[in-house]
Amino acid sequence: MKKLFPLILLLLAGAFANAQTPAWTKKLPKAGNNTYMYVCESALAYSEADARNQAIARVFQTTANRLGQPVDAADVNAAVQSGTALEVISRQFNIPMNKVCEYVEKVSGGMFRVYVLCQVAVAGNITVIWETFNGCNDIHEYNNGVALLKSAFVPGLGQMGKRHYGEGIITLTSEVLLAGVGTGCYLFSRRQLDIMRDSNVTYEDFSNAKKTYNSLRTTSYIAWGTAAAVYVFNLYRAFSISPKYKDGLSFAPSVMPVQDNVALGVQMTVRF
Repeated sequence: MKKLFPLILLLLAGAFANAQTPAWTKKLPKAGNNTYMYVCESALAYSEADARNQAIARVFQTTANRLGQPVDAADVNAAVQSGTALEVISRQFNIPMNKVCEYVEKVSGGMFRVYVLCQVAVAGNITVIWETFNGCNDIHEYNNGVALLKSAFVPGLGQMGKRHYGEGIITLTSEVLLAGVGTGCYLFSRRQLDIMRDSNVTYEDFSNAKKTYNSLRTTSYIAWGTAAAVYVFNLYRAFSISPKYKDGLSFAPSVMPVQDNVALGVQMTVRF
């Protein structure tokens, strides 16, 4: 048991360290239009520059394979290692590419692991509409299973955890209102039932109470049924939607690249 304890601590430390990498290193963002896709690759080397170059080379290689444009890996590596700007390499291999994020991680043995996230054209002969990506520093863990559990206990919470705040609030509000309407109508229908059971009630009052009772019960069932449908759809959305990145006002170290380097400073992002 004493030997297992250090191993458990090491595994926990490794899991915690992994959780601190940006979200895009674990799950690709969703492209904002159909002219490009996201590609993320990483590489390990003894220098940060070598790791970056290898990661960029892998992006080109992966993209070429996806697009059915086979290129020689040696040619890609040579182009990247030469320090050629990304735009030139993109034209050389007819693969328009826009590097948007980079994350550098120092690992054991004095080595560096560099992750790069790129927007890459879905084809080499189209006009690409590049879009701003503001989630480079977002380390939140967007786990679909966790989001599903959150929304199972509190409808809309899983969506809010993935930064779809508007949808989450609408879902939660809808559930509360529908459940409230259904319960309220049910309770009022019970009062009408008491009137109907009163031995002294007149025929006219009995008829009115019966009509009101039927209407209230029907409304309560419709409200509860709709609430159940919204709840199920809420679970589906919590599990399936892709996260949004950096909604609202945020201050973070800038990692937007300038060609192959990383700009320094602080960026402020405001999104609505």
